[in-house]
Amino acid sequence: MYFRFIFLSFLLTITQIIVAQPKKTPALLPAVTEGYVRMGMMAGTANYFGDIYTNVSFTRPSLALFITRKISPHIHLRLNLSVGRIEGDDSKAAEGSVPYARNLHFRNDLKEIFIGFEYDFKASYGKHKKRKFFTPYFVAGIALLHHNPQAKTPTNMDAKWVDLQALGTEGQGRIGYGTPYNKVQITIPVGLGLKFKVDDRWDFGMEIVPRFTFTDYLDDVGGAYPKLDNLGNPLAAAMSNRTLEINAANNGQKRNLELLYANFGSPISYVGFDGNQYQTLPPFQHGQTSRGGSKNRKDMYIFTGFHLSYIVNVGLKCPQFK
Repeated sequence: MYFRFIFLSFLLTITQIIVAQPKKTPALLPAVTEGYVRMGMMAGTANYFGDIYTNVSFTRPSLALFITRKISPHIHLRLNLSVGRIEGDDSKAAEGSVPYARNLHFRNDLKEIFIGFEYDFKASYGKHKKRKFFTPYFVAGIALLHHNPQAKTPTNMDAKWVDLQALGTEGQGRIGYGTPYNKVQITIPVGLGLKFKVDDRWDFGMEIVPRFTFTDYLDDVGGAYPKLDNLGNPLAAAMSNRTLEINAANNGQKRNLELLYANFGSPISYVGFDGNQYQTLPPFQHGQTSRGGSKNRKDMYIFTGFHLSYIVNVGLKCPQFK
C-alpha cells in the first residue's frame, strides 16, 4: 500500500503540472524537429508485491542502463537493461498471524530487458538545445524478465541459500501436480517520470515504473500445499512447509511457537507412503488452505530511480507523421 500511495501521489502531481502548462499555438511551432540519441544510467530501488510479507524495509537496490531515440516532438523509443533484487519474509509479519505461521521467505535477483517508449507531455520542437527545461513523461513497453527465487534452508540444515524452482515446492513436475513455472517471463512496464535539462546535452530525471507480470511465482508461492511425501525430496519438503521451524531461517530469530499453537492448534503428524513422518500446523496441510494468496492476483515489482543521461548523437531526422 505504501508504494501504491507513492505512485498515485506521483501521478497526481504530474497531472497537475500538465494541466497547468499553457498551450502553444501550432502555427507558431517550427516545422522541423531534430531527432537525437540519448544514453544514460539509472540507480534506484526495487520493491515487490506478492504473496509473502513485505514492507518498505525490504526495499533493495536496482540499476539500469538505457538508450533512447527521439522520433517526434513527444516520443522517444527506449531500450532498457535493468537488474534489481526483491525480497519478502513472513517472519516479519505480526506474531500469531497467518503469514507469521506460514514462515516463508525469498529473495530474487531480477534481470530485465525492456523495449518501449517515453511520451513527453511537454513537446520539444527544433534543435536538441531547444528541448524543454523540464517535462513529465509517461513510459511503457514490454519486457523480458529472468528471475530465480531462492530461500535459506532451515537453521538445522545450515541455513544455506538454495534455488526453489527446481525443488518443486508445490509439487510442480510431480505426478498429479502442475508443470514447473518458467524462470523467463514477459512483463509490462508502465510508469511515470520527470526529466530536467541540465545543459545542452545532459539531462537529469527520476521515474517510478511498476512491472505487471503474468506469473504468481516471483516468490515461489502461488498454489496449494502439496502432500510432502509426494515431493520425493526431503529438502523440497522442508522448503515447502516451514510452519514448525523453531527459528526463522532468514534472520535466525526464535519463533513464538506457543502462540501459534494457541491460534492454530497443536501440530498434527502423519506417516507418508515413503515411511517418513511429517508434521505441520493444522490449517497448513494438504487440501486445507492455499500456500499463497489469490490465484487471480499476479506478482508485481517496481523499479524506482534517478537517472543521468547524455545526448550522444544529434542532427537525426524524425519521421514525418501525417
